[in-house]
Amino acid sequence: MKEDRCPFLEVKTVTYCKAFPVKKMIPVEASSRNPGLCGTHHYRECAAYREIECRSVEPETIRGFRLKPGCSYHPRHMWVAFPGEVGGEARIGVDDFAQKILGPVDRVSVPSEGTHVSENSVLFLLHSGKRTVRMVAPGDGIVRTVNRKVEADPGIINRDPYNEGWVLSMLMAGEGAAHLYNESVARKWLEWEADRLQRLFTQDLGLTATDGGEFLPDFSGRLNDAQWSRIATLFLG
Repeated sequence: MKEDRCPFLEVKTVTYCKAFPVKKMIPVEASSRNPGLCGTHHYRECAAYREIECRSVEPETIRGFRLKPGCSYHPRHMWVAFPGEVGGEARIGVDDFAQKILGPVDRVSVPSEGTHVSENSVLFLLHSGKRTVRMVAPGDGIVRTVNRKVEADPGIINRDPYNEGWVLSMLMAGEGAAHLYNESVARKWLEWEADRLQRLFTQDLGLTATDGGEFLPDFSGRLNDAQWSRIATLFLG
C-alpha cells in the first residue's frame, strides 16, 4: 500500500563532521518519533499544503464555463475556499459564470474589514460601466481581509476569478461551507445553470449565445440593459 505522506515533504540523509561547526540537522530517527502533520495522512490539514494544492488544481470547463475543483459554490455563483484549516478563514470570490454575465469589471465596492455579515445578505458590489450586481454572502461571518489588488485592478476578476481574483476573506461562523455545492454536485449544478441560461437566450430573448454547445465569451455584450438586468436578477440575485 502506498504511503500517504505529504508530496512536498523532502527527506535527505546527510553526513557531516562533528569537529566543524555546521547547521543543526534533525536525524531521521528523531523526526520519526514526532512526525507531526508532515509524516502522517493529516498533512492535508497543513495551511501551507492547502494553499499550494488549491493553486495547483486547474479549473475544468463545463459548457464554456470554468469550474475549479476544491472550491465550494453558493447558488448565486460565489465560490468559497479554505487555504488553511476548514471552518476557519475562507477566501471568497465570484465564479466564471458570474463574471461572464457581468462583463468587464471596472469597479468593486467592498465592506470594511471587521464587518459582520449574514448569509445571503449583500456582501459586495461589482460594477461594469452602468451595470451593477450585488453579490451575497455565502454564510454568516466577519470580513477579515479585502484583496487590495482587486480594488486597484478589478479586471483581475475577469482574468483570474479563482486565484488572484478573490475579493475578500471571511472568518466563517458555524459549519462554514457545509451547505454549499462541492465536486460532482457542483458540476451538475453548473450544467443545469448553463442549460437554464441557454433556454432563456433562445426561447425568451431570441438570441444565440453558444457556439458548438459552449457559451461565447462575450455573450453579455450582446444584451441590452433590460435583457441583461433580467439575466443578472435570475442568476445572481
